[in-house]
Amino acid sequence: MSGSADCFVKTLCGIGVPQLVKAREDFSLRRKVVATAGAVALTIALGAVDYLTGREWAITAFYLLPTGLAAWVAGRWSGLVVGALCTGAWFLSDMLDGATYQHPLIPFWNGIMLFMFFVVVVWLLNAFRTSQYHLEQMVARRTAALRAEIEERKRLEYSRRILGVHVGHKVAEQILARDPGVGGMEQEISVMFVDIRSFTARAANLKPDEAMNLLNKFLHAMVEVVEGEHGGMINKFLGDGFMALFGVDSDKFNHADKALAAGCDLERRVERLNVDLATRGEEPIRIGIGINSGRAIVGSIGSSKRMEFTVIGNTVNVASRIEALNKTVNTTLLISKATRDALRRRISLRALPLQAVEGVAQPLEIFTLDRAWT
Repeated sequence: MSGSADCFVKTLCGIGVPQLVKAREDFSLRRKVVATAGAVALTIALGAVDYLTGREWAITAFYLLPTGLAAWVAGRWSGLVVGALCTGAWFLSDMLDGATYQHPLIPFWNGIMLFMFFVVVVWLLNAFRTSQYHLEQMVARRTAALRAEIEERKRLEYSRRILGVHVGHKVAEQILARDPGVGGMEQEISVMFVDIRSFTARAANLKPDEAMNLLNKFLHAMVEVVEGEHGGMINKFLGDGFMALFGVDSDKFNHADKALAAGCDLERRVERLNVDLATRGEEPIRIGIGINSGRAIVGSIGSSKRMEFTVIGNTVNVASRIEALNKTVNTTLLISKATRDALRRRISLRALPLQAVEGVAQPLEIFTLDRAWT
């Protein structure tokens, strides 16, 4: 929402609405008593003037003043009581004046008609106050709703900005479109772990800036492949590697295909990097890639001061274990049986011996690409 909307809400809340509410709020008991007493005194005074002026009809109209005052300040019943008192004052001044009528019931009839007139006036005043009250309540509710919408939009914009820094603005838009609160939700995804082999030992022989430049160059290329070419999301940089997610930004079921395709292109991109490194006389980079698919909890964790968008669950743990198995079976890319079963395209894979890993009860079925196919 624009700043003008904020200004509009502040104007309603700071000027218009409080004044309306003040006009409608129930007056204090003291004011009700004073208003009622004043209305009674005014009624008596009008009755006396009415009697002394000899029943001037212009005076009768002034009986509306105490009735309206009592009805507006003290409420319906006070207005009716004062209206009845006005009727009585008018009736007494009429009787004491000694006016003659063709029928003795005429003054009673006139009194009844006058009282009914006061009843209508009190009812109209009360209806006006009630309608005003409902209008004020509606304005207050609409104002509160508008303010809440502004705050929600600000919160979403903040989430979009912060989340975009971590996962990319395009992916942030897609995630927030499905889950505005960025809360936890369970979904089917593919998780990829990538690690540079023996990077710690290699960095020990490099200057700090050389080690960081090499790592940043590698990670820059990996981000292009994972996020730019295959729609994945690099969720964490893990020193000399990273964790990437596929499927968190959509409800599509081809996350396994995207993850495997990204893994193949990562290998090709590393080969291109190695050609560049060879021209400068540097050692090639060797990596390990592990992919697993399954259900995981996706969302934000942390405190109100520091939040992190991530995934948790056994699917993530197994993916990390599978990546580490590349060292054991001397491969570059491994996928789990769950990922193989989730593939929508038929791809030639080679099954490897079952592998026991820490934290998993049953040995894992793992697969690598059939190099004849690639």
